[in-house]
Amino acid sequence: MSKFSMAAQQAASNAQSNAQSDASRPPLSVVRKTAMATHGLKKSYHKGKLEVPVLKGVDIEIEEARFTTIVGQSGSGKSTLLHLLATLDAPDDGEIHYNDQRIDNLPARKKETLRNQEFGLIFQFYHLLPELTTLENVLVPRMVQDGVFRYLGNRRKYRQTATEILELVGLGHRLTHKPSELSGGEMQRTAIARALISNPRVLLADEPTGNLDEENGSEVMNTLQLLRREKNLTIVMVTHDAGMARDSDQIIRLVNGKVAS
Repeated sequence: MSKFSMAAQQAASNAQSNAQSDASRPPLSVVRKTAMATHGLKKSYHKGKLEVPVLKGVDIEIEEARFTTIVGQSGSGKSTLLHLLATLDAPDDGEIHYNDQRIDNLPARKKETLRNQEFGLIFQFYHLLPELTTLENVLVPRMVQDGVFRYLGNRRKYRQTATEILELVGLGHRLTHKPSELSGGEMQRTAIARALISNPRVLLADEPTGNLDEENGSEVMNTLQLLRREKNLTIVMVTHDAGMARDSDQIIRLVNGKVAS
């Protein structure tokens, strides 16, 4: 046997040995980055002289590019928690962090910038403008953010982006339809597309299927799952329907203002 053949045989033997050794090792743990976190979050509301505690020290971590669902009965504090994450309200105590930076104590202008550039918001009610088409409703945030002259200068690009998003959520054939011509599921998917027009990294959804029947609700959930995969979004959804949470990557349960263990 030539020296070359002997060397090749030895290399093959070593490779097989290494492969067997690698196969016997446990897989490396996947380290996921925390997109958002809360520490000791508390929030109360006042009815006259009566103080009503809603959140009573909430600590959560939300993983980046994952689908997290916050579930709980009415009054458990889940919508309050989502509004705090979105910086639409401020906690009485505790901290909220996004990408390792505290955001609950930012000035109002910086919070607004965060909502415009980093967060997309979806609510139970669609808030579509009845006189505008589907495409025009999706473009509204761009019109508001840019002002008239800047928007007109970028209108063609924005319309192309909005059209692509609507095609992604299955509404490419409904661009010129007005809300009165859409089903409930189509209106909610229009609202989802509108939330994506600024290319956010985090999508915050408050009971997005609350006004929909089972079929339309499943349709919206499928759309959200598709968007998480296609756009690598971090999605945080609030719902009282535990069935809607079954395909989530992470489920956080709130009971009486606290995270259930």
